[in-house]
Amino acid sequence: MGQQPNLELTESDLPRRTLEPGPPRRWRPIKPGLVTSPEEKPTGGVFGNTGPDPGYALRLIGGYELPDDDPDLRSVITGLTMARAAALGRAAVRDDIEVALILCGYWEESPPSLIERREGWLAAAPHDQRPGQTAVAETDPDHLVMKPSDLRYTIRHH
Repeated sequence: MGQQPNLELTESDLPRRTLEPGPPRRWRPIKPGLVTSPEEKPTGGVFGNTGPDPGYALRLIGGYELPDDDPDLRSVITGLTMARAAALGRAAVRDDIEVALILCGYWEESPPSLIERREGWLAAAPHDQRPGQTAVAETDPDHLVMKPSDLRYTIRHH
């Protein structure tokens, strides 16, 4: 559209060049202890060793018929199941629940020591910061990663 002869254009009315944004600045952490790479992620100790998809363990346990409907038992089984799955570097499977139940003394030939240990874990469960924290801490890591049949054999002959 042409300019009307009776209107005078000022410099502010003229088209302006739009500025291109500059290159982005490099990001740097501004807080100490901020994790910036996978290598810096703390593991072990109070941080634990999280396995892939720990929420799936909750889903599996929700569909599994436990021997008792006690929420403390569910908490202990959840902790042991997640710990076993994380130790094996995968998501939880039904064998993880089976191993947790064996460690809690829920099988035919269970020694009385397992039942006593389970009662201690159930008493500690409401006070645990994470589900089954006491049970996981008191369980031998070698027992945690065994196959269910091997674990029964080891416990029976130990």
